[in-house]
Amino acid sequence: MARNSGSKTAVGVAALRAAGALERDPAVRNPDYMAVKLLPSMLRAIAKIRPLVSLIIRQYHRILPGGYYFHAARTKHIDMVLQQCTQEGLEQLVILGAGFDTRSYRFKDVLTGTRVFEVDLHGTQVIKKEQLTKALGSLPENVSYLPVDLNTQSLDTLLELGYSPDRKTLFIWEGVCMYIKPEAVDEVLSFVRQHSGPGSSVVFDYIFQSMVEGRCDYHGARESARYVAKRGEPYLFGIEEGTINDFLEARGFRVLSEYTPETLESTYLRRSDGKIHGRVFGYTNIVHALVESQDSHG
Repeated sequence: MARNSGSKTAVGVAALRAAGALERDPAVRNPDYMAVKLLPSMLRAIAKIRPLVSLIIRQYHRILPGGYYFHAARTKHIDMVLQQCTQEGLEQLVILGAGFDTRSYRFKDVLTGTRVFEVDLHGTQVIKKEQLTKALGSLPENVSYLPVDLNTQSLDTLLELGYSPDRKTLFIWEGVCMYIKPEAVDEVLSFVRQHSGPGSSVVFDYIFQSMVEGRCDYHGARESARYVAKRGEPYLFGIEEGTINDFLEARGFRVLSEYTPETLESTYLRRSDGKIHGRVFGYTNIVHALVESQDSHG
């Protein structure tokens, strides 16, 4: 099976979470203890050598300042949103661009009665299921895998997999929308609004439009722009800073919370000694938005 670029990206992000799970201070540790199990054997071996991991992280800081810390804060925050939703009667979970996301498995106890759908590129899903089967013995019965390229295909096939448009659903859209075309972003949000039950919501991170246009100078912006361009995966979509409420209201959503780089740091990256562990990307926010009723938006 060929290893496509999607799988490389998934492995890279999982490696960052695996490294973060080794932090000695539990206050800033990445909670994704399962990420290491999805890595190729060589990376799993490296992950056991703490000094080498520390050296690699230092090198990564030079290439993408803020990236390591952002991934830790983002994992913690979206975990928190998921836990909150399960406490409020979540019935379905859809993970868009799932990559090597492990929430379906880390939160298996609270998701036992919840139907879960993971959406991603076919090649990435094949690799992930292989690794999961090795790690878990078998795949959970409540998780379905839907191969979809969000840039070119719609989410309508979810409806053929047993997805119910009447149930309370959380859509997790992590690290994806900045890499797809604006019209594809609108199609995803349209599906979420039109095909989810009362109380449904979506949580996603987005970059500022200034990043797409190459005029952003926030922490890590220039290095990140060079990095994605070099990889042939340029940023395609952003939202003008300070306009997220208007953007989502126009599409039938109401913002429940928005975490800025500063709030991510103060909430999730404060060490046991009270100091901030590190700075995250300065050009990315994370928003959690409720689907408004069809009656309130015509």
